[in-house]
Amino acid sequence: MTDQSLHARARQAGLATSWRGTDGKMHRVGADSLRSLLRVLEGGREVPPAGAILPTLMVGQAGVPTRLPACPIAVTADGMVPFRLVSEEGEILSGRAALSDDGRVVVPAIGRIGYYTLEIGNGQTTLAVAPPSCRTVRERAGNGKGRTWGIAAQIYGLRAPGDGGIGHFGALADLARQAADAGADALAISPVHAMFAARPDQYSPYSPSSRLFLNSLLADAGCWFQPHDIAQSMRRHGIPEAALKQLEDAALIDWPRAASLRLQILRGLYDDHVRALPPAEMTAFIQAQGQPLYQHAVFEALHAQQLRRGPRGGNWRIWPTALRSPDNPEVARFAGERRHEVGFHLFLQWLAARSLGQAGRTAQEAGMKIGLIADLAVGTDPAGSQCWMRQDEFLIGASVGAPPDPLGPIGQNWGLTTFSPGGMCAHGYRAFIETLRATLARQGGVRIDHVMGLERLWIIPEGGAPTDGAYLSFPRQDLMRLVALESCRHDAIVIGEDLGTVSPDYRRHAERRAIMGMNVLWFQRDPAGGFLPAAGWDRNAAAMTSTHDLPTVSGWWLGTDIGWRRTLRQLPRSTRVEDLLAARDRDRAALWGVLHTGTEPGPMPPITEEGARIVADAAARFIGTTPSPLAILPLEDVLGLIEQPNLPGTVTGHPNWQRRYPGGQDLALLSRPEATRRLRLLRDGRVIA
Repeated sequence: MTDQSLHARARQAGLATSWRGTDGKMHRVGADSLRSLLRVLEGGREVPPAGAILPTLMVGQAGVPTRLPACPIAVTADGMVPFRLVSEEGEILSGRAALSDDGRVVVPAIGRIGYYTLEIGNGQTTLAVAPPSCRTVRERAGNGKGRTWGIAAQIYGLRAPGDGGIGHFGALADLARQAADAGADALAISPVHAMFAARPDQYSPYSPSSRLFLNSLLADAGCWFQPHDIAQSMRRHGIPEAALKQLEDAALIDWPRAASLRLQILRGLYDDHVRALPPAEMTAFIQAQGQPLYQHAVFEALHAQQLRRGPRGGNWRIWPTALRSPDNPEVARFAGERRHEVGFHLFLQWLAARSLGQAGRTAQEAGMKIGLIADLAVGTDPAGSQCWMRQDEFLIGASVGAPPDPLGPIGQNWGLTTFSPGGMCAHGYRAFIETLRATLARQGGVRIDHVMGLERLWIIPEGGAPTDGAYLSFPRQDLMRLVALESCRHDAIVIGEDLGTVSPDYRRHAERRAIMGMNVLWFQRDPAGGFLPAAGWDRNAAAMTSTHDLPTVSGWWLGTDIGWRRTLRQLPRSTRVEDLLAARDRDRAALWGVLHTGTEPGPMPPITEEGARIVADAAARFIGTTPSPLAILPLEDVLGLIEQPNLPGTVTGHPNWQRRYPGGQDLALLSRPEATRRLRLLRDGRVIA
């Protein structure tokens, strides 16, 4: 095959054959990489059913005529095409579509958003009619309180009496109540996607088994069971309270031990109170969730069985052939034989959904105008249940990541896969829509991780290095319209994590759809490298001091992040620690100056913990004064903590996703003097003069 024909095939599949780096230089994608990626893309490409003249789903916009793709549709003598629309409520609208100059059928504008069945000619399709934009902060929160603010927290790090070493949705409900009492209107949370119950050593919330269901380890048994029932079940099943107390008091989460004990407790409650006669509420939940939930529960049981046979059992792609598809008879036989095991995982999902629902209601009833803001991870583990269930809708055999840039000189491979553009189109965007709906259920907003994936993603062939990747295009207009449609149907705001390499046009399109970006203090710089004053921050982005992947304010001021990078040998080649420390000194002076724009800054605080506390106060006030519609202060910065939750690029050496928030006798974190002071500074900055 010639390079010319290879490049033609690549472009047809949506692959870019070259890309521009952050250094401004153009880079070509190697021929071997293109061939490997084409095998994945073309191997999973579905052919429309015989006789199909329309795609499974089309996406239009309210108030705008919808142009159908070129297809053979019978036209009446006057050049019109009769059609019929059926709404989700069963309302029927008949009409006549015209032909455009290029012979395409144009369905007249529809005023009401929603999903319709469109019958036209001999064809039928689903027509999704989206609003022009997502729900905005102003629409959701109103203007009565000035600009809106909230906090962000890692759920697993929260503490509650008797939690056994891992935070849960009950602790989240308590934090929501505290935040609302302090005046917050939003509480952004870490991802709550389903993980692998049989693999507790995989605990990064951004590497889920499925984004359709919940992390069962975050379920709060107290949302259904009485304390004496829990204690009695623990005694009956020999679960030692001393072991739980030891885990509960630790500063770091011991995921394997804590997860094992929590699942033992939940299994005991299931066996003692639920297995013989499930509650009517649980039965109704299972019926409402339907086949996808049942298949996820079957996968969990299968996954545990296969893992007992060895580590290769963790990947369904190398299971016995008869178990590799949820539709195989052998899978049904297994589920029948292990119905109580399957039932346990159904119970876990019900309990998790119930306790998360209670946390969401607590936030709303306590007065939050937005409430919980969920986090949608950029991809899913290819060995997980969602890919097992939807194999032709994901890019099995490729992973997503990022090309080389200053933060990752060799690029990044996240070990996750993503939706297949061809598979999405063939199945009417089913996997994408159901993932959005699952994330938005019970929430007032969503943060979409690596939101540039709505437009393009860096995909890497299996076994390849990050530099072997290429950009794959996605149907941006359709995906953004669907995000807007689901946003409005769920009355939820949308924040897009747009940090990193962004295409020149992405933010313009996102702003049109009211998909907010993220303004993070460390990256808000002017062309000369100095920090931007508050007035220069983007009005279409949420303002925040930091994120889970970046230094806390106190940690940055103290240079803790540089210390970690030095210890773990993560510094770029030929970079001297002395140079980094000197640059940080210059940045400290610049930051201190901009934090007090328009006021007398006073002497720069020392590089001590006391100095870091002063800077954390100033940073909280500063993001409150920005014109961003929503300011979010991470709980780490509310409390003035030094260590960050996650250090990207590390697997061992740094306790990623293991840090717990401060404990002790007082678990009311937001009542601590430093928290009260910083939230007051943030709140006062949010008031529009």
